[in-house]
Amino acid sequence: MGIILNTTGHDEHSPEVECYIRMLKEGVQEIVNTLPFVEYPHRLIVETVYNAIFWLNCFPQKKGIHITLS
Repeated sequence: MGIILNTTGHDEHSPEVECYIRMLKEGVQEIVNTLPFVEYPHRLIVETVYNAIFWLNCFPQKKGIHITLS
């Protein structure tokens, strides 16, 4: 079927996943730095992460499976 499963061991690193997590953290930090709060409610943090994931998934990746679909 052409599916390749890339598994990692217990203490191995996956560069693709780590890069995505780093981009997600940067996106959340960008949003948080514009907010006027000192402390953040739990729900605000959850929605901020959802928002950052939404915008990361809106645009196709350069090495994705399709050139125009995300």
